[in-house]
Amino acid sequence: MYPETEPPQPSPPLPPRLERQPKPFVPRPVNPITAVAGNATALGLGYILMRRRRLAATAIVGTVFLLFALATDPDNLPWRLLLGLWWLMMCLHAWHLTRGTRSELPDSGRRRERLVAIGAAGLVLLVALGLRADAWLIVRGAENAHAAGDCDAAVDTMGRFGAGHRIAFGAKAAEVKEQREACDLLIEARAEGGAAGAAIMAEYMNEAEAWDGAGLERAAMLFDAALDGGDIDDTLKLGFEQLTDTLETHPGQADRVREAVEQLMTVLDAALPCDALGIDDWLRGQAWETPEFTEPVTAAAASVPVHLLGCARDHATASNLSGAQAAYQRFIAEYPEHADFQAATDELYAVDSRIEFDHVQELLTADEYCQAPAPWRDAPAFEGSGSHPMWMIGLDPDAYDFPAEWISGSVTETELVVCVDGPERGKFLESCYYEGGISAFGNYTEVSFYATRIKVKVFELRTGKQVDSYTEEFKGDPCPKTLEYEYYYVDHGPPSEVEAEVSDSQVRGAFDRLHS
Repeated sequence: MYPETEPPQPSPPLPPRLERQPKPFVPRPVNPITAVAGNATALGLGYILMRRRRLAATAIVGTVFLLFALATDPDNLPWRLLLGLWWLMMCLHAWHLTRGTRSELPDSGRRRERLVAIGAAGLVLLVALGLRADAWLIVRGAENAHAAGDCDAAVDTMGRFGAGHRIAFGAKAAEVKEQREACDLLIEARAEGGAAGAAIMAEYMNEAEAWDGAGLERAAMLFDAALDGGDIDDTLKLGFEQLTDTLETHPGQADRVREAVEQLMTVLDAALPCDALGIDDWLRGQAWETPEFTEPVTAAAASVPVHLLGCARDHATASNLSGAQAAYQRFIAEYPEHADFQAATDELYAVDSRIEFDHVQELLTADEYCQAPAPWRDAPAFEGSGSHPMWMIGLDPDAYDFPAEWISGSVTETELVVCVDGPERGKFLESCYYEGGISAFGNYTEVSFYATRIKVKVFELRTGKQVDSYTEEFKGDPCPKTLEYEYYYVDHGPPSEVEAEVSDSQVRGAFDRLHS
């Protein structure tokens, strides 16, 4: 038998667990004026004073969002109205939350808190007003610089217009945008210059904020384009049309228009003469009655022959001989009383000589002179006795051992051009029989001998005129004792007709008459 055991005793109950209860939120009582003034900062200062952190964070986030939206798009009226409504709602909400409450602070504390809130609201107001005033000054400065044509300074000034200015004064932000777009066009036009710059300047002049001196500058760009090789008719026509429009729309700029034309005439004197001459010719072809145009052009008339002569000389230097010849001839015809008339006449003579030389040289080297004789005025004269260097066509003088003093070494040494036609068969001389080959008369073949004939024409190179013409026949040695001939495979005998053999001395003798 086992001893009885006592049943286990239950554990004593644990004491109840004490749970920490959250402390209920109790807003801090704030004077309504202080709360409204704090929220008037648009940064939730009133909520902060009331210790309403969530409302304060919401106020700050909402205000920052709206300010960012306005800084990005200052012209957006709904965003600006929404910011005002947001500000009003915060002020009314602060009043609603604090109406009928009284701050627990002593009087001095309440006054200090109120002054801080009102001071913060005043500071925000002062910042907003200061930004508006600065925005107005920036826009005014940019407008004045733009009105003076100094868009670089205007752009620098507008660069100070920042996000705060856009938020505080949205209307000025729109003006800055218009001014900047107009100035960007003006700066681009100036950087491009010429006809392309003038086209951009025309686009700029369509802007409402365009500078009133743009027309004169556009005309100057078109004049520069004409001087730089542009189409003279188009660019000058557009330039003077622009000046005419400027006179009509801005009568007070008549003196500046005259100065623009005077400047064009001054620039012509420094330009390449042929470029200046093209513009001179265009100006002379106009039928203006506007004194701002006609008087400066008339005053510069003395420069026209200078440009014409300079153009002729430039053509001559560049070996554009036909252009130089035309310009010299025009100068001589139009300005016979000019101080440089004789110099131009002498220079034209030299140009004409070069043209003749080039033509003659081309004919001689191509062996075409005999078909189209031409003069070269500076060739050596064919006069006096002795040797007269000649250029031979149709006969190789080296093959007949001509004297060196008879033959010209170059075109510049040539007095005579000798054209030789031939050789050809001349008159019958004699017939002889030669043994050899196969013929109807046994082993003998009758061979007829003929003279050798050449026809000679002689031209004086200086004048291009024919100075002699003759025919020379060489009898040679007919019926030689031995007749040499060629055959292939089968000897059929000598040819039946043969030109007489001619010696080198006989050929040279045909030209003795030209060197006596």
